[in-house]
Amino acid sequence: MKNILKFLIDIGKLKSVLRKGITFYGVKNPDSAIDHSFRMAMMIWLFGKEKKINIEKSLKIALIHDMCKVLTGDITPYDGLLPKNKKERDKFVRRWRRLSLREKEKRHIQKFKKEYNALEKLISKLPSKIKAELKRLWLDYHRSESLEAKFVSQIDIVENLLEAFEWWGKNKKFPTQPWWEHAEEAIEEPLLLDFLKEIKKEELKKK
Repeated sequence: MKNILKFLIDIGKLKSVLRKGITFYGVKNPDSAIDHSFRMAMMIWLFGKEKKINIEKSLKIALIHDMCKVLTGDITPYDGLLPKNKKERDKFVRRWRRLSLREKEKRHIQKFKKEYNALEKLISKLPSKIKAELKRLWLDYHRSESLEAKFVSQIDIVENLLEAFEWWGKNKKFPTQPWWEHAEEAIEEPLLLDFLKEIKKEELKKK
């Protein structure tokens, strides 16, 4: 119980882990990792009812997919690449999706290694059965092996776009294009494609 208590206290620190990437677009008070995971869980519940997937497993994946950020912080695609000049930085973050496939793959591998090492440290003293399940689900998500992992991965991207859409609603100068590019590149689930259409309709209506 002592080790479970410590683990729960540790992951509670996610409340203060802010989603760093969106701050490069001028946002001063971004969502936390907990905010992101909560809405992902809600979306899984709402949309998952229409799919033949294991909802419980999907919710577990959503709850733990970012927990290693307690130790790593929010690792973004921009880390180490941002120009110091604000004007050049603003241009760069609007087109980061256009990095070469080789560069994206290299950065993905680096991120995975850092987060995996953090995961191992975070769960190291948990009871063996709990530790094994957490590790299995985390790896499933990051390798997109099961139907549930693939679904949650797409939910993750849609939630990111939803957050960007909310910020655009507050400030019409906020660029949603990078999030749209990512979503249009990665989303295949028909239900989520329908949801993207609804976001697009709202965005066009407000324009």
